[in-house]
Amino acid sequence: MVRLSELLNAPGIERFENISKDIFVTGGKTDSRLITPGNLYFALKGQNSDGHDFIIQANEKQMCAAVVCSGYVNSKNFPVIYSRNVETTLGGMSKIWRSKHKAKVIGITGTNGKTTTKEILAGILSEKFRIVSTFKNYNNQIGVPLTLFSINDETEIAIVELGTNHFGEIEYLCDISDPDLGMITNIGEGHLEFFVDKKGVFSEKSKLFEYLNIKGGKIFVNTDDEYLKYWNEGKITSFGFSGRPDIKFEEIKTNEKGFPEFNFKGYSAVLNIPGRLNLKNALAAASIAYELGVTPEEISIALRSYKPSDKRYELSEYGNSQVILDCYNANPTSMENFLNDISSMGKDFTVILGDMLELGATSARSHLRIAELAESLGFSQVLLYGIEMGSAYSAGKFSGSVQYFDTFDKLKKRFTEISEQGTRIAVKGSRGMKLEKLMEE
Repeated sequence: MVRLSELLNAPGIERFENISKDIFVTGGKTDSRLITPGNLYFALKGQNSDGHDFIIQANEKQMCAAVVCSGYVNSKNFPVIYSRNVETTLGGMSKIWRSKHKAKVIGITGTNGKTTTKEILAGILSEKFRIVSTFKNYNNQIGVPLTLFSINDETEIAIVELGTNHFGEIEYLCDISDPDLGMITNIGEGHLEFFVDKKGVFSEKSKLFEYLNIKGGKIFVNTDDEYLKYWNEGKITSFGFSGRPDIKFEEIKTNEKGFPEFNFKGYSAVLNIPGRLNLKNALAAASIAYELGVTPEEISIALRSYKPSDKRYELSEYGNSQVILDCYNANPTSMENFLNDISSMGKDFTVILGDMLELGATSARSHLRIAELAESLGFSQVLLYGIEMGSAYSAGKFSGSVQYFDTFDKLKKRFTEISEQGTRIAVKGSRGMKLEKLMEE
């Protein structure tokens, strides 16, 4: 357990009042609705709300103290800690909190697949260990500290997803989470508005490996990735489909449902989610689990029970049709993987593609490339939606199988018509396009 006095050395703190420094802290939250007795409440200011407006609710739920900005007027004499920057203090306190617990921390980053890998790994490890893991994809400078604050004295393993869209963020997240093991799932074309190209992405993501190399932690290297396969520093376990990696799946085939079946160290398994990228995510998770002492049999059993959710290759039904919904995020790399995965399941799909966001100067050519790829794969229909996809449609020369819809209502109408035909539909786009609303009645 951690006393409040041990957290008061965090950066940004100016002074405090009405607090008991000897009290044991039970965790940290930024949402007043989630406060439980003994929690710290971090009053962050957001675009649509100010956490300072909800201190009274956090106090009613028996917070131990609220971390507030320097200018806060504490007219009701709440227990408060004044900070020059509440977000900085959140990160600093979570770093101290992590250091006071014995849990082994696994850091996972990468352009694509990090959330799915994290979810699969959590499913495997939870059968054998007391774990915590990143909620959904709360993987930024706020989400990572909140994950660290969920660690308690009983936690054996914490799986921490590390996200980034600006240079320097992985280095910061490594500093506060202090991972013991780490993996970069892949290097792809994500957040190019800031990273410019894949070299920039690698430069940022590889900070995880650099941190682990200095610490002497375990590094898991994807030997199929054009950038990662050359990493040769530190304590390495390799995984992949090609070459001679330390960890691999064998006898890989696709069953009649389009799902991959394989053998892992003598035990047969099936992954109830389509696609080679998801199979790689499963292999990545299996590599870490095996390192931590989970047996191949236990891993194989756990993989069979994994079910995708939260708009990531999520299998649903609408009307009379089967729908594969993958619209939590999108970039050129994940789009290519998705289209190739769907193509391997059959050409009878209607594919709906929305814009990929945050691509910067590469956006126009990336959208055109993806639209042309979708057409070349020979799907029954390709439906495009979004400003960037509209520009790509105008710039290209497409056959009648490719259509563009300039409003969501028009796309929704066509989607509903197609769904009544008893076909298969695959949907992919960035989270901001909200393509999951196609499934709403």
